[in-house]
Amino acid sequence: MKIGWKVYLLGLAFCTLWSSAFTVGKFAITAAPPLYFLTIRFALAFVVMWIVLLILRRNLPSNSQDRWTAIWLGVLNNGAYLGLAFIAFQSVSSSMVALIASLMPLVTAALAWPVLKEPLTPLKVLGLALGTFGAWFILWNRLGGDIQIDDPFGLGIATVGMICLACGTVLYKKRGAHADPLAMNAIQALSASVVLLPAAYFMEDPAKIVWGWTLAWTLAYTAIIMTFGALLLWFALIRAAGAGAASAFHFLNPGIAMLIAWVVLDEHISVTDIGGLVPVAIGILLVNWPSTKKVVAP
Repeated sequence: MKIGWKVYLLGLAFCTLWSSAFTVGKFAITAAPPLYFLTIRFALAFVVMWIVLLILRRNLPSNSQDRWTAIWLGVLNNGAYLGLAFIAFQSVSSSMVALIASLMPLVTAALAWPVLKEPLTPLKVLGLALGTFGAWFILWNRLGGDIQIDDPFGLGIATVGMICLACGTVLYKKRGAHADPLAMNAIQALSASVVLLPAAYFMEDPAKIVWGWTLAWTLAYTAIIMTFGALLLWFALIRAAGAGAASAFHFLNPGIAMLIAWVVLDEHISVTDIGGLVPVAIGILLVNWPSTKKVVAP
């Protein structure tokens, strides 16, 4: 498949939107405790997606297996991954949370080998090695220097969240890829909101929610623009480039996220960060390298 300039523009737009969410998350936690913010965000996202489904005359998943798959995806992808990522925002720079999240394709490739029986090709093995080395190099310099930039505990819980996201991705590939993505996303948002609410109640103080402009625009951005904008751009990119080539654009995410955080939040970026990004980006690219095997259309 020939990839033209329109595909590159779509890929760049998707990566920029995806990467911007980490910087927006930093603003969000100034307006509300992390878990309360996400509870409200996903409740709002569910209502919006449910209304869209009604307008389009489409239904929520009727098959019990699809419903339970969507529920578990909500727990893993939205509840655990984003819940832990937003808690990490309190002590870790958004660029580092973004870097850790960007390692998800590498962990997914490793998990897909035993679970989905997807072969670990030499390119994927090389990609895993390069990505792991690059992440280790950045973390070692950030935590091992004279000035500790990021909190080790925050980095740890962000890593656990990223692993949950990788597990959710494998689960989706195994049991949910055939279902209506909008309907599945609606159930995911609802289940995440339901799971996060009791956690927020026991761990956070609702009196710290600041009802104002910052809360309003961060909720609108994450619940509506990210939910629909990222989804529409992603499917447009898949249609234009194919799933394999589309996934390869994820190698841009760590660098774009760091750039946005540097411009908007004035977060520190060192030469070692940039040096570590190179093997990470190459590793993600190799893991998602499109297969040369031809697929015969049915």
